[in-house]
Amino acid sequence: MFRLTQTRATLGRLPSGDAGTRATLGIMQRLAEAGAKDLTVREAALGILRASGIPSHDYRRELEALFRFVRDRIRFTRDVYGVETLQAAGYTLQHQAGDCDDRAVLLAALVRSVGIPAALRFRVIATNPGAPSRFTHVYVMARIAGRDVALDPTYTTTPAGWQYPGRLRVGELPA
Repeated sequence: MFRLTQTRATLGRLPSGDAGTRATLGIMQRLAEAGAKDLTVREAALGILRASGIPSHDYRRELEALFRFVRDRIRFTRDVYGVETLQAAGYTLQHQAGDCDDRAVLLAALVRSVGIPAALRFRVIATNPGAPSRFTHVYVMARIAGRDVALDPTYTTTPAGWQYPGRLRVGELPA
């Protein structure tokens, strides 16, 4: 179904706190941009859209079809214990598993790979009352046709537009 993509790992240290979050989001930006140019990612997006039966130029519904694919077909699997792990979009697609940052990278790459005219951002949120300033979750926000749409595929029951209700802190960076 999906071709093997070349993989590599880079080890490094991230700063702590907000600087580490910004660094992580910067890496995610680069991974999403590279993923959008990966033909395996584009082929998958084209197949998803073809199978959806959505007419061409219905960008909102195309966006939602790609969101549902990531939500329903990419298994939520946590990072290596104690190690922040960021996967390339093609790797996540090939292995059909990743955590919230991996799924966000894949979703942004799929959307960009087929030219959907949406301004994409990565939104980070803090959800732990015990550490209200620590960002713990990330997902994609899309601005399409003048409207913001949250695309958080973490839970299989959530539709496009759903956002975690107990956000204690929010930050964003372009995807």
